Parts: sequence; structure tokens; C-alpha cells
Amino acid sequence: MSLDQEINESQDSKIHQKLAKLRNFMSKHPLLLVIHRFIVITLGLLCILAGIVMLVTPGPGWLFIFLGMGLWGTEFTWAHRLNLWAKAKVIGIWRRFKARSEERRQRKNQI
Repeated sequence: MSLDQEINESQDSKIHQKLAKLRNFMSKHPLLLVIHRFIVITLGLLCILAGIVMLVTPGPGWLFIFLGMGLWGTEFTWAHRLNLWAKAKVIGIWRRFKARSEERRQRKNQI
């Protein structure tokens, strides 16, 4: 599945539909749209900065970074694509790790 197909499928989700309705309502009230964007950008930045701090201190740093990127992904296409790319990479690494650990376990059981 290509990245564009994943983006199109994720935009069809219920959350994206509700956000589209909210954005449609806010387009009629430009001040609400500016306030919404400011809040999303600020919260996303705070999550990313907190995640970076948590990379060197105890805490779920990567979780907060991805959460911040997810927030930005609601407003910025580049952030959404970056999030999908990172998710695909993490899932790929996880699958390789699980396959290798399964191979090791099978070799250990054969001995």
C-alpha cells in the first residue's frame, strides 16, 4: 500500500470526518480557525519539546514526540506524512526484531 493510499484511508476515518466538520464550521468564523490552529501548533510543539527532554530523562519521550507530530498532522500534511513514514519504519523494525527473536528461539529449541 502506498503512502498516498494510507493518507486517503486515514482521512476517511470518523475522527477525520469530525475534524472536517469542525474545520468547516470554523471556516465560517475565521477567528475560531486562528485560535484552533494556534492551540494545535502550541500543544504539538509542547509535546515534541517534552518528548525531546524525556529522551534524556526518564519518561516516554518517543511517545510524546509522536503525539506532538500527530497533533500537527491534523493541520499540516507534511507532519501527517512524516508520522506515517515513521510509523511504517517502527513497525518494520519491530517485525524484523520479532522474526529474529523467533529464529533464535527455534534454534535454541533444536539444540
